Parts: sequence; C-alpha cells; structure tokens
Amino acid sequence: MARITITLYSDEQEALLALARRERRDPREQAALCIRRELERRGLLRTLVELSESDAIAQVEHRAAPHEV
Repeated sequence: MARITITLYSDEQEALLALARRERRDPREQAALCIRRELERRGLLRTLVELSESDAIAQVEHRAAPHEV
C-alpha cells in the first residue's frame, strides 16, 4: 500500500474530522474512503460492488472448471 501526504486547509481538516467522527472511522481511513468514492464516481476505479461481483463470478467459474489431478 502506498503512502501519500495531503495538505488540507483548516476548514477541510475540520470537515474531514467531523465526518470521520460521524461515521466512526479513523480520519485517515475516512480520507481514503472519500478519495476512493470520488475515483469510482469519475470512472477511474471499479466500485467495491463491481469487485465483489467479479470475485463471486470468478469463484463460480473456478468451481465449474474441471480440476486437474
């Protein structure tokens, strides 16, 4: 996992902390979630639902595939 340092203005920091408290998350986790959601919204990342669905499909396909002995 990569690390990135982001500089926030005080009002942005206060808003992030308030949201993190409201959603009962660590502020760093909240910031990561906000970034992820925006990247998904812009079509740059697959959504967590899409990833879960593709994992489920892969598991079904794996089960259906003949196993080598």
